[in-house]
Amino acid sequence: MNLLKRAVALAATAAFALAQCAPSIAAQHDAPLDLNLPSLGTVAGADLSLLDERRLGEQIMTKVRADADFLADPEAIDYLNRLGYRLIAASHTIPYDFFFFPVRDKSLNAFALPGGFIAVHTGLVVAAKTESELAAVMGHEIGHVTQRHIARMFQQAEGSLAMTIGSFLLALLAARAGGSSGGNAAAAITMGTQAALIQKQLAYSRDAEREADRVGLQSLTNAGFDPKGMEDFFARLQQSSRYYETIATSYISTHPMTSERMNDMQGRTRRLGRRPHADSFDFLLIQARLRVLQEKNYDGWLSASRSFLLQLETAAGPRAAALHYGLSVAYTKMNRKADALRHARLAQQGASGHSVILDKNLAQVEFANASGKDGKRAALKLARETVDRYPYSLMAAEAYVDMLHEMGMNEQVVKFMRRQKAIPKDNTDYHALLARSYHELGRHAEAFAATGEMYAIAGNHKAAVYQFDLAQRANDADYYVMSMIDAKLREQRRLALDEEKARKGK
Repeated sequence: MNLLKRAVALAATAAFALAQCAPSIAAQHDAPLDLNLPSLGTVAGADLSLLDERRLGEQIMTKVRADADFLADPEAIDYLNRLGYRLIAASHTIPYDFFFFPVRDKSLNAFALPGGFIAVHTGLVVAAKTESELAAVMGHEIGHVTQRHIARMFQQAEGSLAMTIGSFLLALLAARAGGSSGGNAAAAITMGTQAALIQKQLAYSRDAEREADRVGLQSLTNAGFDPKGMEDFFARLQQSSRYYETIATSYISTHPMTSERMNDMQGRTRRLGRRPHADSFDFLLIQARLRVLQEKNYDGWLSASRSFLLQLETAAGPRAAALHYGLSVAYTKMNRKADALRHARLAQQGASGHSVILDKNLAQVEFANASGKDGKRAALKLARETVDRYPYSLMAAEAYVDMLHEMGMNEQVVKFMRRQKAIPKDNTDYHALLARSYHELGRHAEAFAATGEMYAIAGNHKAAVYQFDLAQRANDADYYVMSMIDAKLREQRRLALDEEKARKGK
């Protein structure tokens, strides 16, 4: 079972829990996009507020982040979110703080979860022939979110919110799973819901697909990408699925491609005309990176490296630099350190200017190859220069901190974390990095408190209470820090109690 199927199953569980909580807050109505498109109905769902939909998405994401297929890769997450927010800015409506994340899966797919969380399969990024094709699929998923298709499906259905959410998500799982797993899900639906309701929801989904195409196409064009990228990508998928079973059929099965939908898309893109868009260097780098990271073993990494070497025979310019970077990533995974360093340097030489992705990689590979303290310090200097060059880069800051940790420079970590600008203080990574350094320094109260902050931000108030209680018992920090710990402990106890009451429906 892939992450999509597990996420939908988790969503069903979370949805039933959500519906048992206190009544939903009144729906927050955002103005619909002014796109002169046929409307499927009001953008807002009557029974599922923006806040409730976001809460549902956050509950699902808590489990998704713990899944083995969730790819917690700073480079890929940074790129996908920059690309996603470029499209969102062009859509003129932002109902949520979106979060785009990669899923380790070779199939060509992407899917939107409730609340603005959008998953992008690694296979989709790797297979895209242009950045406009990738942006087209992401724009389509953004369209599902901005038009609130999930909430509107609930609105059209009959019965309680809990039953509606559960039946919809199970129907979605059955439609997307296919094969034997789809049959099992369909059997589960038959046991608990009416077939007519499922048919209605799936038919509505086809209408939602057409609307998401139109909204996505407008965002794609407004953001400066080639609108032909959407038609090209879907036409290629449709052609592949006609003649043989491939990983390309994954997207077709989850996003039904009717002839009416394809004709509508072709008509719109022809009216807009082709608008050439040059692929960004970061797109080429992330494509190469994910070609490696979607593999899980030595044979897969070896296969990726051989593919890069073959392509290098005819590649030049930025494309060649990206392939050298891909080789560096592959050889790092294979523990071929010298080869990784050689290609990291070749990638740098082939780039037209500085790149945070290449600079970070070179510093890390130089550090891994260094045999003595002088070599490590030279690599650390490269990492620090990267941080100074890109002060708001999360990936650069985390790489620098990791090197400081490895060299036992924990006091420097604490000082750097207090001053740096890249990692927000409401980010779990910020407190995880501090907790590690405090632990190494023997500052136990602060280590437990930082861990408590990490759990509090993640919404695990019970675990946060446990950590702040340990911090209070350690009692080895100054008066100011201990006072803060006492206040945090009281706050988390209250939140944990409220959470327990909500769970029990009181």
